[in-house]
Amino acid sequence: MSQKAQHRERLSDRFESPEEYVGYGLCDPQGREIGRVKKLFLNDHDEPEYIEVKMGLLGRKVVLIPVTGVALNDGKKTLVLQ
Repeated sequence: MSQKAQHRERLSDRFESPEEYVGYGLCDPQGREIGRVKKLFLNDHDEPEYIEVKMGLLGRKVVLIPVTGVALNDGKKTLVLQ
């Protein structure tokens, strides 16, 4: 199995229950918090494709961010954009 296929398989295992990531923080690649995950949209390979994020004061602003890669940090309950 190629490295890309193995990587895709690991992502599939990690994100097959997108509802469990609701409320996780979302950070940019430098580690700065963008907001909180409201919903995670997966593609046909169970990889994150879009993340709906609550931002701003009291989370009143909601945006949809397209994703090309996400790292999971369960200890900090955050998703980090790659």
